[in-house]
Amino acid sequence: MRGDNNIIFPCPEQNNLTGQHGPYLLDLIRARNPDINQIIDIFVDQFNTVYGTTGVESWDVTKEEWQRYEFLGDRVLNLIIVQNLFSMRDAILDEGEMTRILARVVSNRALDAYSQTLEKKIFDRLIPDIIRNQGAFGPRITGGAFEAFVGCLYCELGLDEVAGLVNTILIPEFDAFSTDENTVGYLQEYFQKQYNTLPDYREILRTGPEHKPKFTYQVFHSNRQLGEGSGETIQAAKQAAAKDALAKTEWKL
Repeated sequence: MRGDNNIIFPCPEQNNLTGQHGPYLLDLIRARNPDINQIIDIFVDQFNTVYGTTGVESWDVTKEEWQRYEFLGDRVLNLIIVQNLFSMRDAILDEGEMTRILARVVSNRALDAYSQTLEKKIFDRLIPDIIRNQGAFGPRITGGAFEAFVGCLYCELGLDEVAGLVNTILIPEFDAFSTDENTVGYLQEYFQKQYNTLPDYREILRTGPEHKPKFTYQVFHSNRQLGEGSGETIQAAKQAAAKDALAKTEWKL
């Protein structure tokens, strides 16, 4: 993978991670309900064995490599989500609507929220020590870690395999942002227009196993509870809370 002076990316035709242990990783990725925690765990182990140092806990790449994978993964994610938006059959979305949904689904904040539904000790393996050791980090790094992961998988496995995985694990996040159900956006627009402030969403309950939690959120404005809702993702729970608030009150923009 690496030369003495250059960063040489693995190419799709090489399939370097699909060697001796590769089929197992592919089986996990192609599963009907892929276990993303297990996929990340095996991915880091196999990458480090092939390209880095076996047994290293974190992803053994340089900061520059990680950032290049992140750059690539961001573009791959955008393409996959745009393809979904363009292909929607239940609604013809114009450019503005597609742009707004895309910006929300693949934002660092949205990807960070998704990372919080995974096992922290496993997801953190995607953040190299050289970046982790810089101190506290927020959505910019956790969102970037997911993008870098996608970028590397694209180099190794190609677009079809990555799109299949992304579509499966991000479908709930994607559905939460359909224009017909974007009640979070509606409430934000209302309060921004009327009061120049935004509603506040608070997590009040998290149940279920770590790999498949259920979230319950309440939405407030000026410490007044407006609604409550639950969902399998943070965004879905917020949408449900906003929808509950809309059902209780007649809002007019």
